[in-house]
Amino acid sequence: METEKASEILKLGGIIAFPTETGYKVGAGIMNEQAIMRIFEIKKRPINKPLSITVSSFEMLEKLAYLSKEQRKKAKELLPGPVTVVLPKKELVSDLITRGNERVGINFPENKIATELIDKLGLPLATASASLSEEVIKKSDQLEVNVDFVVRGDEEIKYSQSNTLVNLVELRIVREGAGIKKVKEVLNMK
Repeated sequence: METEKASEILKLGGIIAFPTETGYKVGAGIMNEQAIMRIFEIKKRPINKPLSITVSSFEMLEKLAYLSKEQRKKAKELLPGPVTVVLPKKELVSDLITRGNERVGINFPENKIATELIDKLGLPLATASASLSEEVIKKSDQLEVNVDFVVRGDEEIKYSQSNTLVNLVELRIVREGAGIKKVKEVLNMK
């Protein structure tokens, strides 16, 4: 199965592309600093722009970020889903991922391929979109980056927008995208 091969490539320090409900992402194991640096290189990403982390469970999320009781409640209302939550990072999260920021963006997708892949690896992934522009990549044959392996799953992509990015520390929306309606409900915004 493709997720099995992808997890083996990640264990060897490779970079993969995989589908989430909001398009293809590129990912590397969060403990492999060389692979994380390759994400910046292949995406031509500004070195000061942080990556996100993609997890497959709340347990995994709680190992990476500090959550107050209220933040935990809101995160559980929003995730899994097309939302990235920004929270204070724990020591396990490399400054390479956050670019020195004390907060980290974490996504817990509702996409079975993505969560199965992360479960097989046993670690979260440092991730970014698989696009060199801001376009959502919905088909594996449209990838704009050169990776070691592609987990195919075009049919799993539900949205034409990237994730909504919500800061759960300041309770504000950083970027609107897929899942915005639910985020506004959870944050009691109109």
